[in-house]
Amino acid sequence: MSSFRQRVRQRRFPPEFRIPAPQAPPAAAAHEPPPEPDPLPKPPPEPDPLPEPPPGPDPSPEPPPGPARADLDDRTVADVATNMWRVLKRFGDDGDGEVPKAQRMATRNLTAMSERLREAGIRVQDHDGAPWDPGMSLKAIAYEPRPNVERETVVETVRPTVYRGGRCIQFGHVIVGVPEKGQDSGTGEH
Repeated sequence: MSSFRQRVRQRRFPPEFRIPAPQAPPAAAAHEPPPEPDPLPKPPPEPDPLPEPPPGPDPSPEPPPGPARADLDDRTVADVATNMWRVLKRFGDDGDGEVPKAQRMATRNLTAMSERLREAGIRVQDHDGAPWDPGMSLKAIAYEPRPNVERETVVETVRPTVYRGGRCIQFGHVIVGVPEKGQDSGTGEH
């Protein structure tokens, strides 16, 4: 019964990890007499002339194991870059000349973080003022008539386009300004 249990226990594992059953010696080998001991004794091994020195410190120690480095997924990177862009844009829109010290320091730190992301291959693209073309890889979430707009133009970027290593990981969302009725839109239509 124990051999049955052993076989069943081995079946739980993939074939490459199973331990083979012990093989019985061939019948001819079972009837052979055991080999005779060597008549001449072997000389004892010679001792080493110099003892081996104790091992010293490793010249290139490995760093202590830390937490496993997990790469951030594209969605997380896009969220971080978008929120940083929003805060920088909000701080930059303050028109008065006197800015509180805390806001200046926060702007400086956010700018440094934005530069670090850019060095890591993350690029955030703002589309404000760009001419609008329906074939662009942007989502127009609203069209607003504007008095000083001659042709369809992006008047506000709600969410920027984010690139990681040259590929787009987040498409931008924009508000498009269109000429008011009665103005020339540049297409010949009124």
